[in-house]
Amino acid sequence: MNAQGSKITVYQKAMRISIVFICAAYIAGCSAAPTPAAETDTDVKATIKVEEAVKQSMGEPREQIAEVNASTKTDIVAEAGGKLLKLVKRNGELVKAGDVIAEFESKSGKLERGSAQARLIADEAMLEKTKAEIVSSRITLTNTIKDLEQVLKEQTAQGSPEIEIEKTKRSLQATMQQMNTLNSGKTLASLEANVETSRLALEQAEKAWNGGQIVAPANGVLTDVSADVGMSVQQGGTFGIVQNTDKVKIKAQLTQSAVKLVGNKKELIYIDSDGDGKPNKAKVVYMAGVPDASTKLYALELEADNADGALKPASRVRIQLTTQEEENVVAVPALSILKEGTDAFVFVLDGNKASKRKVELGRVNGAYQEVLSGVALGDSIVVSGQHGLAEGQTVER
Repeated sequence: MNAQGSKITVYQKAMRISIVFICAAYIAGCSAAPTPAAETDTDVKATIKVEEAVKQSMGEPREQIAEVNASTKTDIVAEAGGKLLKLVKRNGELVKAGDVIAEFESKSGKLERGSAQARLIADEAMLEKTKAEIVSSRITLTNTIKDLEQVLKEQTAQGSPEIEIEKTKRSLQATMQQMNTLNSGKTLASLEANVETSRLALEQAEKAWNGGQIVAPANGVLTDVSADVGMSVQQGGTFGIVQNTDKVKIKAQLTQSAVKLVGNKKELIYIDSDGDGKPNKAKVVYMAGVPDASTKLYALELEADNADGALKPASRVRIQLTTQEEENVVAVPALSILKEGTDAFVFVLDGNKASKRKVELGRVNGAYQEVLSGVALGDSIVVSGQHGLAEGQTVER
């Protein structure tokens, strides 16, 4: 074989090998199965655990400290001044109207009482004397009128001079005028007024002196007595106060959030920490609609019966702004909550899909946290496996 023939043979072999490789590659490409598309996140099933959103207690009812006040307060006014001799009642004691609270000595009170009594006696004597004089004068005037009428009758019958008849007539008219004045009672009315004025003055002096005693003007608890034995009592000054405690007012100052807790309640529970600790009810009588300009707090006023006197003025009680039932709220396990920045989320099972919910959180009690919005009672909350979930992902339990 020549050189040319050898070259052709090598070339043909190379072409045949190339064709074989090309065909093999083609056949392999045609026979290979298509590659499946990648699964999406929502098609991947995640294994989870769920727990229903239930009502959980967030603790005891929320409370507010409040102060007890008497329903009414009556000042004890010292009608007379003097030296305090004895304190019969002390601050904090229950008193009844008319009870003696203190005894004092007042020279000025005695003198005023004696002077008023003397004036009354003098005015009464003058009245009685004037009454007797009026009776005597009435008799005298009556007889005088009869005599003048007889004289006038005789003068007319005898034809006496006209001047004498006129004189008798004038005398008769003057006497009758005196009788009319006497019968009008003006003189007695003036004297009777004097007697009444003197009697009132004596009553006032008697009241001021009152036998040297200061008495309670009403039923209640005695407070604010600052004087002690040996001290001077000022006339017209306030000796103390009687606070009526048959009913009491319970007053508190609330923040805006506390006002929301009270809401439209008609009554609240209060507990006297110093008493038997039993809960009692008080009626809501006032809830301020606007806060105090200086304190920014809202005034709350309750009214409670206190016939047994258990609540003392100026003492403190605890008001329950919420009830035990109100403290049972919708809550979820704290571990089910996801945080993204300042926002909070939970996954809720919707069929076999996970639904991401934004929630507003409240208080924490143990393993549970209150949910104010975003979750309803009975919702199935994902409590395990939630960290790898995506919105709408298929899940299995």
